Amino acid sequence: MKKFLLLTLLSCASSAPLWAQNPVNTPRPQAAPAGVAPAVQGTGRITGTIVDAESSKPVEFATIALINASTGKTVDGTVTDDKGRFSLARVANGTYTLNISFIGYETKEMKQVTISPSDQTANLNRITLAPAQTKLQEVTVVGEKPLIEDKVDRLVYNAEKDITNTGGTAADVMQKVPSISLDQDGNIQMRGSGNVRVLINGKPSTMMAGSVADALKQIPADVIKNVEVITSPSAKYDAEGTAGIINIVTKKNSLAGVTGSTTLTAGTRGSNGNANVSMRQGKLGVNVTAGATRFYSKGTMDQTRTNQEISKTGEKFENTTTQLGTSTVDGMFGFGQLGLDYDINEKNTLSAGIRVNSGEFKLRSHQLTNTFEAAQNEARNGFLSPRLTDEYNLSMKNNNNRLSMDLNLDYTHQFKKPQQELTLLALYSQTDQDNNMNLGYYELEGPLRFNNMNENEGLNKELTFQADYAHPMPKNTLLEVGAKGILRDVSSKSLYNGVDLNGAFNYDQNVIASYLSYGFNLNKKTALRFGGRYEYTDVAGDFVNPAQDFATNYDNFIPNITLAYDLKPNMKLRTTFTQRIQRPQLFFLNPYRQQQGINVTYGNPRLDAELTDSYEINYSTFFKTTALNVSAYMRVTDNAIEQVTEVLRDTTFTTYNNIAKNKTYGMSLSGSTKPVPAWNINGNINLYYVELNAPFASNDGVMYNINVSSGYTFGKGISAQFSGGFNSSRVQLQGEASSFSYHNLAIRKELFEKKGAISLGMDNPFRRALTFENRLAGENQTDRLPFSTYSQVQQYNRGFRLTFEYRFGKMQQQGPPKRKKSIRNDDAKQGDSTGGVQ
Repeated sequence: MKKFLLLTLLSCASSAPLWAQNPVNTPRPQAAPAGVAPAVQGTGRITGTIVDAESSKPVEFATIALINASTGKTVDGTVTDDKGRFSLARVANGTYTLNISFIGYETKEMKQVTISPSDQTANLNRITLAPAQTKLQEVTVVGEKPLIEDKVDRLVYNAEKDITNTGGTAADVMQKVPSISLDQDGNIQMRGSGNVRVLINGKPSTMMAGSVADALKQIPADVIKNVEVITSPSAKYDAEGTAGIINIVTKKNSLAGVTGSTTLTAGTRGSNGNANVSMRQGKLGVNVTAGATRFYSKGTMDQTRTNQEISKTGEKFENTTTQLGTSTVDGMFGFGQLGLDYDINEKNTLSAGIRVNSGEFKLRSHQLTNTFEAAQNEARNGFLSPRLTDEYNLSMKNNNNRLSMDLNLDYTHQFKKPQQELTLLALYSQTDQDNNMNLGYYELEGPLRFNNMNENEGLNKELTFQADYAHPMPKNTLLEVGAKGILRDVSSKSLYNGVDLNGAFNYDQNVIASYLSYGFNLNKKTALRFGGRYEYTDVAGDFVNPAQDFATNYDNFIPNITLAYDLKPNMKLRTTFTQRIQRPQLFFLNPYRQQQGINVTYGNPRLDAELTDSYEINYSTFFKTTALNVSAYMRVTDNAIEQVTEVLRDTTFTTYNNIAKNKTYGMSLSGSTKPVPAWNINGNINLYYVELNAPFASNDGVMYNINVSSGYTFGKGISAQFSGGFNSSRVQLQGEASSFSYHNLAIRKELFEKKGAISLGMDNPFRRALTFENRLAGENQTDRLPFSTYSQVQQYNRGFRLTFEYRFGKMQQQGPPKRKKSIRNDDAKQGDSTGGVQ
């Protein structure tokens, strides 16, 4: 009953009395340029909606200038929101001219707009802008997007502006995104936390439910438009967990007629090809994207593991196992995407899409394994010299196949009243992932001792329904409420040497949520936004052995509050508090024991959700050609999911448990500048302190990561770009992972009157391989005896690639792209890579 009442309360909160305010998502008036007369403050208001004269679609980000008719001076201004709406408040009595402009449209003037004592409101309703007759390729754009943009609630890395990404994958792109770092296996860290939800075009995908690191290798960098980093999501978002949300936005043409592009890359470590075609005519738009990627790499591994055991007679022994070998990785992926948009009429829009990804990883490894044993010397209380007890060759073959599909259907209805809108969304997502592991143990002379063959079939399905409603309140305020349901079904079937050891399980996780989001201006410089989200979670595990079955449920109320203050027109201060919950997904839940040599990794289906309190204060400023952003943050996570390792007999076992409290304190600094128009420099520094505490272990330390990029345009279509980064050693609950760095260079030449280009990319050209060292130490929970492991992995990552790009079609603008709401399942903790040299 309590859960029903809370859901009803949040859904019906629009009837509650609220303060007067300007809606947070409505653009605030821009500061007048130097030398422009300031407006005399009044109580008048001018409103309207800007639409395309031909398509009747709203024109987003159109510039509105308010000009005093008697003096001819600009006294105020603003820009339109994503629905083409604008509002100018505190307008003094008088007669004005509105100047309305946007690139690709003819400038329009609205004269004799009057605010008088008897009529304080001028509602101009629909204002049409006529598209300019100039074709897009003939327009000379003076300004351009910077590589990194600081927006109100997120940082945006414009990947398409960075030519070092050309021919790479999404994993290459992520290395250069502010506040993001990758470890040696490609696992994402945001401000030191791996609890990150990755979306594609604002939508979740079950392809990320297994290994995010592997999934990123399936997405070509050439199809990525930008990457959004949201560190403090509002209550409208799902309870995303510790760190935040990463949204990968892919390229999509919004031009009339038929347009498209194609990209082909050949390289020493990977090759790919992809194509995009967009068609738009009248009310219907169609977008098709398809491509294939293949990568290949090799490396070496050197691992030493030491642990202690007690024999049946009570004697203590120290065992040491060493492995030395080589490995190769070969991956092949393909993807296809179809999107449809249809404007039923002026008030109703329908869109649908399907995305399919397929891929295969092949890991091959050959290792020489030696085991040593040393008995305890009672006289000296130490250990005698170790003696060789076993020696063999290990051959490992690991095949990982996956097929994922996402289907979405979205409907939007706009009411007659401005800003009143209803959106209904549905999404079905499914990933089928199969893993086959074949381990052959050979004598040094060659004969086979025995084989271990392990197989797993994993299936992850999600069905999501969502409704969002925006309702304008009195005095031009806006309230947003919504409800959502997520039905998750995870299953796993395993065979060990062809035998079912009752390891199959089904895991159901259903989430029902409702939210309220509201904001207002306390004064001209201060804005407040707050909200609440209620979530009810029902979990059930079904095993072959009924004695292992379990079921549980829990509910959470998740608050969010943001206070923003304009210190000056070009300086902003923002502080945020949010509380989040993060649920485990397939990677952490799957009990299948995947063995790679002497290492065994498996999930824990009984994991609970993590709970996090997150605090952040942010300062941003810009002057001339320079922008800076500084953030200080703190996260406190209870019930944290951490990796736990034990060494028993001749095998290292790794799983996951809710055993730690994670405290993180940090600061990040990002900035961009252009010393001269042809030269840009961008950088990001993230410095943080992590403290991990569990009943059986604790660790802490200072970590940091640095990313730098710089580009220069030489003229005549020739440009060059550099990017590089350094990640310090990473603290873990039971050990430490080593530091590493990277650098990339690219040279690009535009061809065919800027319709095409050819690029040469170089990955780590001055270094043949990267070396990673990892150390773990602790005490087994089973026998309370100490262990330690040391591994050294070399990845041969020097690479060169040549890329050809070509764009085609009728490049005539029909109107600015229309923002669409989308489902964002960002509540679940996702997995890391399965490891190995990649």
